[in-house]
Amino acid sequence: MKGLFKRHTMWWLRFTPLPGLPQQRFALGTDDMAEAIIRAREIQEQVTNNAREVAGSCPQEIEIYLHEQKKAGLAVSTLTSRRYVLTKMVEKVGVKSPRLITKAGLQRWFDRHREQNPHTAVAYLNIVHYWMKWLVKKGKIPRDVTRDVDIPKLPMRQRRNFLLPHQAVKLLEAASSNQDLKFAIYCGLHAGLRKLEVVEARANWFDLHSGLLHVQATDTFQPKDRDNRTIPLTNEFADWLRAHYTMSSGYVLAPKVQHGSYRYRFDFRAAFVNLVKRCGFKDVTFHDLRRTFASLHVSSGTSIYKVARWLGDRVDVVEDHYGHLIPNDSEINRAWIKPERGRDSQWQGSAPTEAERRVIKCA
Repeated sequence: MKGLFKRHTMWWLRFTPLPGLPQQRFALGTDDMAEAIIRAREIQEQVTNNAREVAGSCPQEIEIYLHEQKKAGLAVSTLTSRRYVLTKMVEKVGVKSPRLITKAGLQRWFDRHREQNPHTAVAYLNIVHYWMKWLVKKGKIPRDVTRDVDIPKLPMRQRRNFLLPHQAVKLLEAASSNQDLKFAIYCGLHAGLRKLEVVEARANWFDLHSGLLHVQATDTFQPKDRDNRTIPLTNEFADWLRAHYTMSSGYVLAPKVQHGSYRYRFDFRAAFVNLVKRCGFKDVTFHDLRRTFASLHVSSGTSIYKVARWLGDRVDVVEDHYGHLIPNDSEINRAWIKPERGRDSQWQGSAPTEAERRVIKCA
């Protein structure tokens, strides 16, 4: 029977319920081939019928879309974000099929998000646009109604936050009573890690002997830039790790917590927000620690190329965001240097006097 295979001593079934859907696998719970075939046919019939019932529904179309995007190489973190936004949009709009999504429904959903954060609202609408554009291409809806949503002119973004050195030190010292939270803050301030990277950090990422941190893809995590990277550990961070953590195996942060339906395996957001308030800081997010890592390095004269490599970002992105912090640009004084006479050259700067012109002409 097609799709039937044996793993160790037991029979399994793998098949695709409907074209475009991801392949599914089922343990048949028997080592007898005849019994396995009977069970496999029952499962195929039941799963295929269920798939037909929901075919064309919003959840089904979202999963087919995300499955195609995954095959195209979209990062796991991006897929997770798109699934969350699309699922919540469908839930709020209250429709069963993409064909029933209207401009009025999307406008109400967009306006609710715009009241909280207009830039986030536009980002969410773009995710819906990508999905609906794909639906149009597949011939599943006649047109993309996100084009009809009224988007007001957005206010200018505020300056990207980053902490000053004394504020970073204060934040670390205030977290001393919470070892896991202090680990997360060290990862942000001293290594520039993203929140998801901190949560997914494994013990084998940390080479304390060589003083290196290797951000690597795992079975539950893929770096945003789709490439592993290595960051030197600061002496302070490495010494703290040696004193507080035994790097054996598994997750470093909350090792007993496993993945569930939520994006983050473990979320320290509430503890971080409370810590920020205790320190008297305003509007500081965990991602601002990554910005602090970059800004402090660039303003201290560290090569932008190195900072980009440690962050896992392109050099031009780092330069656009932090290039204005490069210190000691002495050329700012060039326009105000008094012109001087060179021993073997003509005068530079101001125009020569009449006497100087006669000397030059005779020479």
